[in-house]
Amino acid sequence: MDPQPPPPLLKRVRASIWRAPLRPRTDRDRVRLAMNDLILHLHPPRVPRAAIAWSYTFGLGGLAVLLLVVLIGTGVLLMFAYTPSEQDAYASVVALETEVWFGQMIRNLHHWSGNLLLIVAGLHMLRVFYTGAHRSPREFNWQLGLLLLGLVALGNFTGYLLPWDQLAYWAVTVAHSMLAYVPLIGDPLGDLLIGGEEVSGATLRNFFALHVILIPLGFLVVGSFHIWRVRKDKFSQPRRLDDADPDGPQMVTTIPHLVSREVVFALVVLALLLGWSSFVDAPLGSAANPNDPPNPTKAAWYFMGVQELLLHFHPTFGAFIIPAFTVVALVALPYLPEDAPAEGILVSVAAGAAPGSPERGAGRLAVVGGSCCAKPAKPAGLAALPAQ
Repeated sequence: MDPQPPPPLLKRVRASIWRAPLRPRTDRDRVRLAMNDLILHLHPPRVPRAAIAWSYTFGLGGLAVLLLVVLIGTGVLLMFAYTPSEQDAYASVVALETEVWFGQMIRNLHHWSGNLLLIVAGLHMLRVFYTGAHRSPREFNWQLGLLLLGLVALGNFTGYLLPWDQLAYWAVTVAHSMLAYVPLIGDPLGDLLIGGEEVSGATLRNFFALHVILIPLGFLVVGSFHIWRVRKDKFSQPRRLDDADPDGPQMVTTIPHLVSREVVFALVVLALLLGWSSFVDAPLGSAANPNDPPNPTKAAWYFMGVQELLLHFHPTFGAFIIPAFTVVALVALPYLPEDAPAEGILVSVAAGAAPGSPERGAGRLAVVGGSCCAKPAKPAGLAALPAQ
């Protein structure tokens, strides 16, 4: 019996690269594609249908990843035109905006994506908190999220100085003065960060190295670990107070149910970001001048809360004790005891009854993943619930 002839060369090359069909027609092929593709492998093959509802997650985690990709792409392009030196930094930014094709657009995209990423990361953590998704078994992933939030803030702060204009120079000067109020390590840490006792060309070099090397490496390591733990710890899911589903969640394949939503959402966000960047330029003041401080001198907007605390408290309390207690509280949050399991419940209040009244159990207004509905009481399901 003659052996079958080998497939054509192009088909063999294609099969060696993509081991699953690119246009899967069955659930089995969709699962194989999600497991074998480098990017799609970040997703589980199947996900609970309720967990990917827009009204539950708001797409904030995926939006953060998208903005990070935009920042990396635009940041690489900006490095071709930027000169990290005290004498040439400001001039290179001006040349980028006025002489390089689409230079202003690229800088705008980078600037606004960085600011939006900080807002989105904060909102993402609020969503996780308010839906109870930081509880067991996801306590450690909450800590990774806090670390990523710190990296986002540090990335914005180090990039803030790079244009070397008045706004950036004096904002970093204010931040350095805040560090002086940290006991024991404040002064040496501040001097190490800025490369001396005052902001100078050494500060610019330090911030550039942090911004383009160390912080991106931190994102790569911690971000990959964070996404991996999301898969291993399973997705949190929206539920009602009286939910009792013995059959478990309805599972759907990642392709197309999750991936199609991500693609559409990414295209919409990119269109909005491009539109905003087309009409609103990233700020750029006059060249940095150590002898001409602006009045008032302000920190970057994400540190203005700490600067405001200095006006109302002793500097040590405003710049160190209050922020330190806030960080400790956030770290300890997932390990604190809870009255009742609240994972997946965004808001739960009684409908039309005062606390402690007999009618309180007659109905509950459950806002789950952004949907609102009043449900009649089910005595068997609600009797075991503690008073809200």
